[in-house]
Amino acid sequence: MDGYQIKEDLLVPASEGIATFVEKGDCLEIIDVEGKQVGDMMAWVCETNNEWFSPAHTVTQNWRIKLNVGDLLVTNMRREIFKIIYDDVGYHDIVVPCCDEEAYIRRYGIEGHRSCLENIREALVRIGEDCHLSGELAWNMFMKNKIGKDGEMIYEEPIHAPGSKIILEVLRDSVVALSACPQDQTPTNGWNCSKMKINIWKKK
Repeated sequence: MDGYQIKEDLLVPASEGIATFVEKGDCLEIIDVEGKQVGDMMAWVCETNNEWFSPAHTVTQNWRIKLNVGDLLVTNMRREIFKIIYDDVGYHDIVVPCCDEEAYIRRYGIEGHRSCLENIREALVRIGEDCHLSGELAWNMFMKNKIGKDGEMIYEEPIHAPGSKIILEVLRDSVVALSACPQDQTPTNGWNCSKMKINIWKKK
């Protein structure tokens, strides 16, 4: 990235999560290494205990559920936290809560399955953060789904290629967590959960 240098380079193992800190002015680059992988992202404003990235408020900020380059992501207090500055995938889900242990039990009868909510919880513990955590705070990056004619949510297999990415400009100092989604019971991850990368860029 012109005018920037790498500040941090993180690998998110398949079906696991990573959390880190970003500063205003940084760029947050999220890369799908092998393709067809969904990443569930949550974020919280630093030095507060009551402000976080809100998918629902972001929908009303942009008045659509399909986000585009130039759109702003906002918090539960309607303050800007990120801006989309690059996206070569073009589809992301901002409606569905991230997967949790109860979802696998209720839907598929599977106990002890890894989930995005648990991945993010574990990642926050590793960096010593105790953030407000709930499934509806996740933005499901690279998740391909559609709303059917009767309003039903239809999960589709992603079609994006290895190395696909999205870049966000950081507008507030934040804690960011990303889960490489472990969903293997639907085509959400192309039936093959895989790793992701996070690059944090800072201005030279």
